[in-house]
Amino acid sequence: MGWTLNINVLPWMDDQFRRPTMDRRLILTSYHGGDDVLLRLTMDSFEEFGGDKVDYNPLFATTHRFATRGEANEWAQNVSYQNGFALVKANSGHKNRTQPELVASYFRCSRYGSNKVIYDPERPKKKPKTVKYQCLFRIRAVENYHFVDNKQKVMWNILTAKDFGCHNHQLTKYKDGHRHFAGLNEEEKAYVRQQYLASVLPRDIKSGLYQKTPDKPQPSSSQIYTEKSKIRKEMRRERNTAQKMLSLAVEANYVHWHEINPDTKELTHVFMSHPEAVKLFWAYPHVVLIDSTYKTNTYNMALVEVVGVTPAGSSFLISCVLIPSESEEGYTWLLRKLMEILECTGASPSVFVTDRELGLVRALRSLFRETPHLLCRWHVNRAIESRALMVHKTVAYKHFVLTNPETGWWNVIDATCEEDFNKVWSVFCEKWKRLGSYVSRTWGEHVKKFVLCYTNEYFHLGNTATSRVESAHSLLKAWLKSAHLTLDTMWSRIHSMLEGQHSKISKELEDSMSRPRITHRLFSLLQGKVSTKAIEIMEEELKRGVALGIGGSRVHLSDIHSFWRTLEYENSEAMPKNDNDMLDELIDKARQSDPVYRKVFLEKLRDILHPEDEDILAPPVRENPKGPPRGSTTRNKSGFEHTIRKYGTPSTDASTNVQHMVGDFGAGVAGAPLEKNYTKGLISMWVKRYGVPEDLWPVFDGWVDVGSDGIFHLFYYIFQLFTILFNVDLYHK
Repeated sequence: MGWTLNINVLPWMDDQFRRPTMDRRLILTSYHGGDDVLLRLTMDSFEEFGGDKVDYNPLFATTHRFATRGEANEWAQNVSYQNGFALVKANSGHKNRTQPELVASYFRCSRYGSNKVIYDPERPKKKPKTVKYQCLFRIRAVENYHFVDNKQKVMWNILTAKDFGCHNHQLTKYKDGHRHFAGLNEEEKAYVRQQYLASVLPRDIKSGLYQKTPDKPQPSSSQIYTEKSKIRKEMRRERNTAQKMLSLAVEANYVHWHEINPDTKELTHVFMSHPEAVKLFWAYPHVVLIDSTYKTNTYNMALVEVVGVTPAGSSFLISCVLIPSESEEGYTWLLRKLMEILECTGASPSVFVTDRELGLVRALRSLFRETPHLLCRWHVNRAIESRALMVHKTVAYKHFVLTNPETGWWNVIDATCEEDFNKVWSVFCEKWKRLGSYVSRTWGEHVKKFVLCYTNEYFHLGNTATSRVESAHSLLKAWLKSAHLTLDTMWSRIHSMLEGQHSKISKELEDSMSRPRITHRLFSLLQGKVSTKAIEIMEEELKRGVALGIGGSRVHLSDIHSFWRTLEYENSEAMPKNDNDMLDELIDKARQSDPVYRKVFLEKLRDILHPEDEDILAPPVRENPKGPPRGSTTRNKSGFEHTIRKYGTPSTDASTNVQHMVGDFGAGVAGAPLEKNYTKGLISMWVKRYGVPEDLWPVFDGWVDVGSDGIFHLFYYIFQLFTILFNVDLYHK
């Protein structure tokens, strides 16, 4: 049977300002229909229910007069905090009986009153808690007239009552996290706001507060989260998350577009580009890398990052795009917005680098037909390795397939001329028929996008993999710190990240101009005029030339590509021309036009400049149907990683597969069980150490110490070896 304890004060005062009769009842009520039990509770029985029978009135006995009610309240609170209880305002504003124009304010113990939450034992998530204990302690702050410097002034006095000085509960011993003792003051609230706007985690904010005031009771994490929620609501100004995000983008002068579902008014597509990122893109449009990631927002939308490259070798985020899924329609919308940005300058990327995302591949083929498109060589190699593992089952054989000097995959992907490529391609497909069939079927039409002899024809600045975008994903998630962010919070954190990124890029470009690298005399004419990264590349080329006995001549600025010479991106030749004259002309025409047309013009202009005023909603929150949502931003494992986990890795493959082989045999001589004694390590190290011929390397899965029954086991392993080498089923002949 469940019981609750409610202390209810029955009518026991003839008047609010007269002495109580000290007649109170303690009611124990059964939730299952039991009879109520009534007990008498007097001042003498306080100690039984946690009271200490101490009269705290003398602590508040003072002749000091306070200029304002706030000062009186602050003084009383400080006294109460020092003694383990808190005061709250109650019945504020009652008139003084003798002088009705004056006011009296009551301060009660924070544990007065009764709990109004009813516990339902049938379906509670957790039992309700309450601090209410029907405590009677109270004091009054009363307005009175006093003469100060022969002038009558209204002052405040603190008054106590004889029968209201005790508490019927234990006083607070541990004050950390208590909302009264450890509540945030105005200075601490300002600190929380400052740190929250800087995307600092609540736990780090809490640590910072402790460093600032180590002697003060520390607030709990829930108090910081509550303050953070108040700040967010205040910043939104009655707007939803989608409207707030668009409002922030307008205030920060972002280039942005969005699409909404006309039926539900929910946001479906968002394109955001920082104004500095747009300038960088205008100056350096040569290489564009595109990739998407998940686990960044509570709507489970794909976040696509478009990344560019600076002459200093750094990456910069051109734009962040939210699309419903990685479909051709979503990527087409994204690429059209990129085209609109570049239309201002008439420039076009030299090359796109992406994964083999079919929706993106088709969209690029449709919109950027003349622009070369490269596929990430790293992902291509991983796909081939994964298939080699699935076909040949062992890591050792997989390495043999990939690295064989005559028939390996590396010969195909690293072919330096088209003639060599055609030759090694046919050899590879003929030697490894199952793997070659997969490669021809899946990658045959894309070979010009990742084979070295073809990619070297394009101006890709060494970017033949999407590693820059993967690094951008890692940096972005380090700033987001959660997989369930709303639109406005996500925008704020990305904006903070971009501010730091652009500051770093500016410093690198400035260093190239004002702090040139001390280099070879052949490059003396380039110092301060090309990026440090370009000089480093040329120095490496010079070293290779010297090693081959090839000399060099002085390099002139005109010999360098304009990409490496553009160090002032804001003043580059690629910046679009000023269109103010055309804008003024359109505005003049609008002023002189028909009022109806002028109204339409203004409405369209307002929609463009103030999208946050639209009737727009955030996308629906997509919860994980298999359980509660998880906050981790770690990406899911790729197919290659799952395959490696299934078939083993170079460091564990030997032991894993030897266990499998030995387990298939059974008992040893005279019924003695065969022991699985094996040595861990790379198979390549083992076969070299024991002088195994290279032709036999691919067939070894591992090795085992045959122990005392060596002769018997040796014949068994030789028997297995012949079975593998000659593909003969000797068991059934």
